[in-house]
Amino acid sequence: MKVSVITINYNNCFGLRHTIESVVNQTYKNFEYIVIDGGSTDGSIDVIKKYADRIDYWQSEPDKGIYNAMNKGVVQANGEYCIFMNAGDLFIDNNVLNEVYHQLDGTDIVYGNTEYTTGENRESKNEPPNFRFLYVSSFSHQSTFIRTKLLKLTPYDESLKIVADWKFFLQSLIMENRTFKSIDVKISLYDV
Repeated sequence: MKVSVITINYNNCFGLRHTIESVVNQTYKNFEYIVIDGGSTDGSIDVIKKYADRIDYWQSEPDKGIYNAMNKGVVQANGEYCIFMNAGDLFIDNNVLNEVYHQLDGTDIVYGNTEYTTGENRESKNEPPNFRFLYVSSFSHQSTFIRTKLLKLTPYDESLKIVADWKFFLQSLIMENRTFKSIDVKISLYDV
C-alpha cells in the first residue's frame, strides 16, 4: 500500500530539515514524499535541494495559506492515503509507517496517537474521538491517515484560515458518515 507523505513549509528551515530526515528514514519504503514550500527565503530551498533525490515532488512558490499549500500537495499525491507531516513535526520513530501500513484497510480516516512538544516538555493527549471531541477539537494531521480520493473529492476550504481541517473532519465523519477507526499506535511528535 502506497502512502503519500506531504510536508508544507514556509520559512522554517530548521524544522523542515528535521521533518525531512524523519520521513526519509522510515523503514517502510512504499511511500512517496511531497514537499510544498510557500516561497521561503530562509534557506529552506537549500535544505529541500539537499534531499531532492529522496523527495518525489517538490515546489516552492507563494501560496494563499496553509490549506492552499495542503491542497497543492494532495493534487500531486498518488498514494492510497495521505498524511501531513508539516515542517517541524516528526514521526515518533523510523518504524511508524511500517507499523501502520497493514492497518490501512480502506477505512476513510485512520487516526493514531500524538505526542506534543513545546521544546523541552512532551505530553501525550489522546482523547477518544467522539462528537464532543469533534465539536471542541480536531484530529492532528500528523497522526491522521486520510484516503487520498476523499481529500481530492473534498479539498480543504481555503476560505477558512485556521479551521478548514476541523470542517473537513466534521463534514466527513458527521455529515457524510465516512468510515473511521482509531489505532493505538503512536504516530507523531507534534511541534506545538
